[in-house]
Amino acid sequence: MGIENAIDRKFFIIADHVTKHTSYTERDAVLFLAKDKALPDTLRYYHEKCAKLGADERQLKSVALLLDRVEAYQAAHPELCKVPDVDEGREDEIQCGAIQYIP
Repeated sequence: MGIENAIDRKFFIIADHVTKHTSYTERDAVLFLAKDKALPDTLRYYHEKCAKLGADERQLKSVALLLDRVEAYQAAHPELCKVPDVDEGREDEIQCGAIQYIP
């Protein structure tokens, strides 16, 4: 399958669930990097949205602990943290619309 079928077009993703042994790729997942300065606020919003949708306490605790780990990472590695971006050229073409999504 080509990149036109991907939801996340910035990364090729191969992710295996640690207990369910299910796999995910860029066709059904997105990837955020711990160095992304927008991620802590994104996770706070996600936690709030999960709560409003009725997610159980395990999910809410999991997201809160993930936020703690991301904030600890960013505090320990400020030199690696950055504002999210999309590079000019091919990345821009892929990310911003020259290639259409085909489900």
